[in-house]
This record gives sequence, structure tokens and C-alpha cells, in this order.
Amino acid sequence: MTAGGVPDQHGTGQAEAECAALRAQLERIEQQNAALMAAQAALGTQIAALQDHANLVGQMVQEMHAGRRRRLLSGLALPLPLVRLGELITAPGPSLAYLKDMACTGVVTGASVVADGAGGWRLKRRPLAIARNLARDFSALLFGRRSVIYRVRPHHPPLAIRPRMLHVIPNVYVGGSTQLVVDLLERLGHRYEMQVVTAGLPPNGRHEGMVLHHLPLGSPPVAFAHLLSAVRPDIVHLHYWGESDRPWYEAALAAARDTDAVLVENVNTPVAPLRDPRIHTYVFVSDYIRQAFAPDIANGQVVHPGIDLDRFSPRDFAPDAEDTVGMVYRLARDKLDDESIMPLIEVAKRRPTTRFLIVGDGELLPVFHARATRAGVRHNFEFAGTVPFDALPEIYRRFRLFVAPVVRESFGQVTPFAMAMGQAVAGYRVGALPEILGSATTLGTSPAALADILVALLDDRKRLAALGAANRVRAALFGLDGMISAYARIYAEALGRNADLMPGFPPAQLYREV
Repeated sequence: MTAGGVPDQHGTGQAEAECAALRAQLERIEQQNAALMAAQAALGTQIAALQDHANLVGQMVQEMHAGRRRRLLSGLALPLPLVRLGELITAPGPSLAYLKDMACTGVVTGASVVADGAGGWRLKRRPLAIARNLARDFSALLFGRRSVIYRVRPHHPPLAIRPRMLHVIPNVYVGGSTQLVVDLLERLGHRYEMQVVTAGLPPNGRHEGMVLHHLPLGSPPVAFAHLLSAVRPDIVHLHYWGESDRPWYEAALAAARDTDAVLVENVNTPVAPLRDPRIHTYVFVSDYIRQAFAPDIANGQVVHPGIDLDRFSPRDFAPDAEDTVGMVYRLARDKLDDESIMPLIEVAKRRPTTRFLIVGDGELLPVFHARATRAGVRHNFEFAGTVPFDALPEIYRRFRLFVAPVVRESFGQVTPFAMAMGQAVAGYRVGALPEILGSATTLGTSPAALADILVALLDDRKRLAALGAANRVRAALFGLDGMISAYARIYAEALGRNADLMPGFPPAQLYREV
């Protein structure tokens, strides 16, 4: 405007021109953004296809490493179906035994337990489910195409500049350690370009949205050195659980030691950490592990694995849930043993109205099935096999009481899952279970004691409901937001940065000291 209050036409025209220019610039930016999004979608499709191929090649490498050599014809590898046929012809004994076990598992996990109308249960075989299981497993065997177990869904668009991180984990089977990696990929992948190196690909499925590098057990440090040279990570995050995989970790650590990467080590199982002066921070998944195996480590902290409280939230339970006990574990001897099924069998004998839903797969599945059959209570047990992670909340709706008959426990996310959904929990008094529950009143020290606890809870529905309500409140301590904030600070501090001043990190108030 002029000094007298009359509009300045020249100034108004200039402002309109500037606005028009800004609008044109905004339109160009939006067009460029749309083109980038389309390119990103196309690239995502290509990456998914490449990842499927990488998974298959990795599986082939694993088989070769185990001594199962693929026959060559004129210097070219045979197609996978012909290789399988050749194995059946050249080694009929092991091949037929494998096919028999596969068929038995498909039948066992294709049966459900339903009410018999007289207050008990009966076994109902589902032909379509059995056929689906067999078709899935045979398809994976013949063609290498496996179902999706984990789908990594980033929660934020990636920032333009991201430090690189390489997660080092011996296998990415279904379990808490893999879930931790998936959570970090989804919640902090926008801040860090995360990749994973593993020795073991999931035998009965695959993961989407996870960049995987495969180095089998026995790989020397030079193999890790080549990978590190290609990835050039700023942070190497080891997810350590020791035992027979320790040499693989040591080879990875030896290679990482010669790089400029900052090293972070998670201790995910009840073992002593892999100590090295180059480790910047040790992260223990429970106070139990830290106090039992490394109370002297100064540069360590406890961060409980977080659970998605929105996903595992209270909801109406399914009919018959009051008389159903659930168990959700990988059926392997790293957590369970052959006797873990015995308290459940004892409850089924003493209380025929109780049904048991066993979710998970592994070498103990045929053991548990055989023991339940010999005890005459097979009709009380439903073996669901492996289920996708996304299906777990609906699975948990089917029971009111979660049982943890584990012989060792570092943390175990499946227990907080149950707590968050308002379920009572019973199990053995081992490892971190008292720490998770905040009490040992529902934890036994023997199979007979655990069976007594389960029967008492099933006979007292008011106490069952009260424990479920208390567990729901306590589960808030293990929220995923708190865990992500803790790792955000660990990573930022490892790189010498202030997480509060970096875009894309969770708010500081979400950080929870443990």
C-alpha cells in the first residue's frame, strides 16, 4: 500500500506473480514426487522378486553346505523339480522318510478340536486344510516358493540421507530375535538403511521387505569382510545367542573389528555376551540375563523387547476360550524340551473339558503329538503349526490362559502378547518369566506343580479374569514405543549424535529407562 493507504498496484502485481511462480514450483515438485513414488513402487516390485530369488539361492547354498550336492548336466544346474526327483531316485530312503514326515505334519496341523456336545472335545480333520498344508509344503519343496511369514511394513518414508546398519543374526526363523529385527526395520528403517546377514533362512516361509544376505555357518572372516566392504555399514548390530553359532559370530566380529563401523551387541538368550573392546554398547533383553551373565559390564543396558499394544489389545474372546489353554512357541529345544508337554497332558487327564491349542512348529511337534496320542488325550490337543505373525491376535482370542512350560527363557515376547490381551499366564519359574509377570505366584517348579496351577486357574474363573486384568495393566511396561526410543538413543549415541535433535526419531518422553 502507499503511504496514504491506497493499494500499490505495482506491489500487488508483483505479489501475484510471485504467488503464481510459487504455485508453479509446487506443482513441479508434486509431479516430481509422484514420479519418484511410481519409480519407488516399481523398484519395490523388482526388489521383492530379487529377494525371492535370493532366498531360493540361499536355500540352495545351505543344502550344498550340508553336503547335499546338486547334480549338474552339461555344466548347468538342473531345475529344482528335477533335482528333487533325482534325490528321490538316488536316495530313496531319506527322501521317502522326509516326504512321510512332511505328510504327517500336514495331517496333524490340518485337524482341529471341536466340542463334542457332551462337554468334551473331539478331533475333526479338515480335508481342505490338510490339502492346503500338503500343497504348500510340496510346492515349497519342488519349486522353492514359500509362504510369507513376516512382512516388513515401514511406518515412515525414508529420509534422504541415512546411516547404514547391518544386523548380524544366525537365523531369521520365527521367534523373538527375528521379531526384534522386524520391529527395528519398521520403526527406525526411515532413519537407518538396514540390511541383515544370516546363516539360516526360514525353512517353512520367507520374509518380505527385508534385505537379506546369506553367509552359511562355517563362513570364514574373509567372507564377512567382503560383505562388509560391499555394504559399508556405519553400525554393525550383533544379535547374539551363542551356543553352536558362536564361531559364526566370532567370524563376523573379526571382520567387523577391522572396519570403521560402531559395534552394538544384543544379548538375546541366557548366555554370557561375546566380549570385545570394540563393542560400544551391550543391550540385554532382560535384567535376569544381565545380572546372571554380565553384572560387571559398565557399557550395558537393559531394553525389554517391545510389543505392539495396538495390535495385541483386549478384545472379545471366542466361545469356549474359558476352557482352552494356549501355547505359542517355536517347538525347538532352545526353549522347550521333550517333557514340556507333560503338565498339559496331566491337566487333560484330570480335566477332560480342557482343550489345548499348540501353535508352532519344530522338531518337538512329532514328539508332543506322539505323547498326547499315547496318553489317550490327542482329542484335547490342536496342533496349529506355524502361523503368520499377523494372525497371532486372532489366535490368542481362542484361549483365556497362556502356558509357558519353557526350560529356559531370556524374555519371550509371546508372554507379553498374552498379557496385553488380558490373559492369565502360568508356566515354570525360570529365566525372565518372574521379571515379565512381576510375580511368581502362577509359576511352578516341576511338571506336577505347573499342572496343579493350571487346574486351579481353570477352576476359578474369577481369579482367571483378575489375573488377566492385572496382566493387561503390566503389559504397558513393555510397549513398542519405549523399546524403539531406547534403540534410537543407543544408535544415535553410538554415532556420537543427539537423538533429540535428529529428525524422525521418537519423542524423548517415550524413552523408558529399565
